[in-house]
Amino acid sequence: MSIWIKDKTVLITGSTNGIGMAAALKLAEDCSSLFFTYRNDELADQLKKELSMINPELRVQGFFCDFSNQESIRDCVSQIKENVTEIDLLVNNAGIVNTKYIETNAGIEQTFAVNHIGYFLFTNLLLDVLERTGSSRIINVSSAAHFFVKSMNWDDLNYKEDFGMGVKSYGQSKLANILFTRYLAKRLESKNIPVNSMHPGGVNTALGSQNKTLLGKVLKLMLKPFFRSPLKGAESIIYLAHMMDLEITGQYFVDSKIAKTSSYSKDDAEAEKLWKISEELVNQEFSL
Repeated sequence: MSIWIKDKTVLITGSTNGIGMAAALKLAEDCSSLFFTYRNDELADQLKKELSMINPELRVQGFFCDFSNQESIRDCVSQIKENVTEIDLLVNNAGIVNTKYIETNAGIEQTFAVNHIGYFLFTNLLLDVLERTGSSRIINVSSAAHFFVKSMNWDDLNYKEDFGMGVKSYGQSKLANILFTRYLAKRLESKNIPVNSMHPGGVNTALGSQNKTLLGKVLKLMLKPFFRSPLKGAESIIYLAHMMDLEITGQYFVDSKIAKTSSYSKDDAEAEKLWKISEELVNQEFSL
């Protein structure tokens, strides 16, 4: 059976554990080059070994990137462009969930900074490579957690006044993923670059491992029996990477099927507003 990803070049963010790692190991079976971002040198080296065992002919390279730091993202993209001439598939997967309030050096709440601003800046900086490659694809890992909030909290995007345990902040970042996906899909439609998002389900990953609070540990322990495997969580990524003639764009997938999102997430005016505010937060305008 023919699959689209055969002999293609893949770039996955946050691939040293969980969903990103599961997707990388599976896609490595068929792609010709697999590039990934990482923050931990030891985990990156281990991933390289595992990928090479799966496919000895595979070109593998990792690039350090701290998605909470815009300078690190820009440096990472510069490194990628020095070493990579084409990208057929970009998977934006790197993500965090914080149970306590933390701001980045840019003054952005860390969960929103990594989960949305990271996707936004990284993708836009790489669009010239994706366009030059031709018929590329973009997959953004979102979540059903976008239902946790009714809308973007424009008056307090950082949720500084109502952070609590970080549930609303995380939900807002996942809502932003869907709004970003839909808006980018429309802007890239004429360039034949499908952009879709997906919900991996509850997966037992390192997401949230930076939270050392007793409550955070207890919650993860209680939920562990209900988690699915990382490979099951990566199912929609693999499905979209294998599909031969992908004409679907701007959609949200759950278990390899198009699924419903909140009514707010379909508001084009709000998606455009998010785009403009995101440009302000990264101090750069992107014309497509």
